[in-house]
Amino acid sequence: MLASPKAFQAYRGVQATRTPREQEAEVFATAAGRMRLAATEGTDMARLRARHDARRLFLTLRLSMMDPANQLPAPLRASVVSVCDAALREVEEEKTDFEFLAGICDDFRAGLSTPVADSAG
Repeated sequence: MLASPKAFQAYRGVQATRTPREQEAEVFATAAGRMRLAATEGTDMARLRARHDARRLFLTLRLSMMDPANQLPAPLRASVVSVCDAALREVEEEKTDFEFLAGICDDFRAGLSTPVADSAG
């Protein structure tokens, strides 16, 4: 059964009230949950989906860090790229360590959930 138009409107309304950081943190929380499901459930489908999601997430994040328009400090961007590279190497392992990948996602989520210091003060 398809969701109703009212459900879509409600979802859009909730998303509009959240900051980009909150939305990004949710992406990492969702990915961590899928990694843990793959680690514990162990079905081929769960592992395949988790590997695909992790590959897509970390490739996207890596590309974002390499974008010249990215305003994060260069040393921070380089560190994030390094973490992405480690995650991508793990995704390609025959026996992917999904708990390791979930931990990386948890760390990014925690960083995004931390309030940003006001630089004006």
